Amino acid sequence: MHIDFTARHVHAPDNIRSYAKNEVQRIKAKFDRITHCKIILFHENNLYTTEINVSLPSHRLNVKETTHNMTKSIDKAVDKMIIRVKKVKEKMITH
Repeated sequence: MHIDFTARHVHAPDNIRSYAKNEVQRIKAKFDRITHCKIILFHENNLYTTEINVSLPSHRLNVKETTHNMTKSIDKAVDKMIIRVKKVKEKMITH
């Protein structure tokens, strides 16, 4: 899985970058056919927003989560993406 990380309107230190990349590996553990993952972190109006875009064979999934804390927004976005990936995986298996 190829992981891209982008920070907009905020400087993301290396520990936040590595934290986000490690958290995204939890998604890969649920479904190993993920080909590409893009993490976008941006800051506006004292809120941190994390957007995660995942490419699967014949599917593209995206989630967006906004909180006051950078790591909490990453955690919540990853949790949402895990739920979506599980749903797509179940649909692929049943069809």
